[in-house]
Order: sequence, then structure tokens, then C-alpha cells
Amino acid sequence: AVRTSIRLMRERKLPEHVRELTSEFEKVLEELADSFDFVLKRRGRGFMQGLVLDERVPAGQVVAKALEEGLIILSAGGNVLRFLPPLVAQKQDMLSMQEILSKVLKGFI
Repeated sequence: AVRTSIRLMRERKLPEHVRELTSEFEKVLEELADSFDFVLKRRGRGFMQGLVLDERVPAGQVVAKALEEGLIILSAGGNVLRFLPPLVAQKQDMLSMQEILSKVLKGFI
């Protein structure tokens, strides 16, 4: 099973795809950080990213509201939103995530 998974990842060029799309993903998250004063910074590598929130906005509440809107994200600790999109995610998926998360974050202003 492991060999097959690795073979499929190589055949579908998933590592290259992630490298190519990471800059778009980071750009989307940076724009969100710039748009909301309670989002302190973006951090992470590749498709493993996070947004650090100040203490005024509990990450768990943002995660719950995002889920209500159809966006699955996680929290790490009390103040980090954690993003782990599928390796096959496309640019449009990143833009949809940005739209949903922006709507959710506006509810915390």
C-alpha cells in the first residue's frame, strides 16, 4: 500500500504541484492576515500552514464557524488556525477557502 501511494504521488506529480501552489496558498493567507488586525501572522511550510490569532479571538470558535460554512480547518493550541489542504487542491480551492474564511473572520470584528 505504501509503495502504491508513493508511486501514485510521483505519477501525479503531487510534490511539484504542491511546490507550485504553495505560493498562491501563502498569498491567500497573507492577504487574510493583512485584512484583520487580530490575525497576527502566517506561518508554515508547503501545504502545512497556520494563522496566528491574538487572544481576543479563540481559534476554536473560528474553527466551529468555518465548519458551519463548509470549511474544515483545525486549531493548534488556543490561538492558531491550522490548514492542511489536500495535496490535490487547486487554486480555485484556495480562493474559495479565502472567501469563506474572510466571511467567518468578519464575524469576529
